[in-house]
Amino acid sequence: MIEKLRKYVNLDKIGSHIPLPADAITALSLAVALGGLPLVWIYGTPAWILIGIVGALDVLDGAVARARGTAGRPGALLDSALDRYTDSIILLYFYWAVPPLLVYASLVGTFLISYVRARAESLGLPMRGVGFMERAERLIYLIFASLLGVFNNSLLVWALYLYAVLVNVAAAHRVFLAYRALRR
Repeated sequence: MIEKLRKYVNLDKIGSHIPLPADAITALSLAVALGGLPLVWIYGTPAWILIGIVGALDVLDGAVARARGTAGRPGALLDSALDRYTDSIILLYFYWAVPPLLVYASLVGTFLISYVRARAESLGLPMRGVGFMERAERLIYLIFASLLGVFNNSLLVWALYLYAVLVNVAAAHRVFLAYRALRR
């Protein structure tokens, strides 16, 4: 999805104007997610606002790294690891509104999508853009799900049930595609 956005918006040019290093933006994304937890749980801040900020920071960290020529393996590792923490925190935003097992099922699928990509790529199989429900798509979905929750909590619950199904199907689909490609 981000690759499609790059056709219309020069993200790297935007990244060249940001004064923070890419790793700092990655850490800021985690800090926003973590700081958002009490804001959502205690003060009722709409989750979609915080998810939107996290998503914007996620796009910008890579743009800054590419614009400055600092993109590399250490930053990619840090970004991927902190993104998993951020993903888990974002799913905790919904813990108060949905069954805990639903948050767990969503977390498993979310992590497996990323894990299968990382594992397949470590085996020499390119997986970027393979399948559906990649990180940007997941964040956009959760933004819309939380917007539904503003109007009706039962809509949020059903949207998160659908999210859990989608991420787990996406993970299984990615496993299938990678397994089939590796067998060739």
